[in-house]
Amino acid sequence: MYWWQSVEAALENLGGTASLREIYDEVQRIREVENASITMSLEANVRKELEYNSSDSANWRKSRDIFFSVNGIGQGVWGLRSAVPENTFACDIEEPENLKPSKRQEITVTRIIRDTAMTRKIKALHKSKCQICGETIPTSDDRGYVEAHHIRPLGKPHQGPDIPSNIIVVCPNHHAMLDLGMIGLNLDLITKAIGHDISDASIAYHNTVVAKTPVYKDDH
Repeated sequence: MYWWQSVEAALENLGGTASLREIYDEVQRIREVENASITMSLEANVRKELEYNSSDSANWRKSRDIFFSVNGIGQGVWGLRSAVPENTFACDIEEPENLKPSKRQEITVTRIIRDTAMTRKIKALHKSKCQICGETIPTSDDRGYVEAHHIRPLGKPHQGPDIPSNIIVVCPNHHAMLDLGMIGLNLDLITKAIGHDISDASIAYHNTVVAKTPVYKDDH
């Protein structure tokens, strides 16, 4: 078994994303089971394979692009690119060819659903599960569907930042409730994931400016 295969298998066993410490331990376990060589420099080998096989790294060898760095090289959290959810689109967004064209009316949409490389990585960290209720919408590829909500909203009048610490991964129901200010947020009740920390300032802003009801206390 090649070292990169051991690292890939370790991340698969760990759910797609993990800290370096978890990856080191799982790689060692895998190589012991496979009777593969284990050198004194196991940790260095793991870091080398992560960077050699990731386009996020300046050391990428450009043959395989298997891994991604969650918060940037040196932050200690890595994931499998195969675990990152792909863009999900509704199946009925195109007009049927055999029907008379519908009357179109211009409307203003007040909810913004951003699906960027950054938010997809954060979703992968949380295994595509809502950080409030733990639910997901099952999809045909078994990855699940969730959305990324900016706790301090982007744009006027809030001018929230588009950074990981201002994002919470939620199901569509809780996304709408947060957008409408129907619930507050309690950081102690939000599911955590290594590599993704939510800002106390963003939580405070939501609870004092956006939310119209008391802090969410439902036991999930």
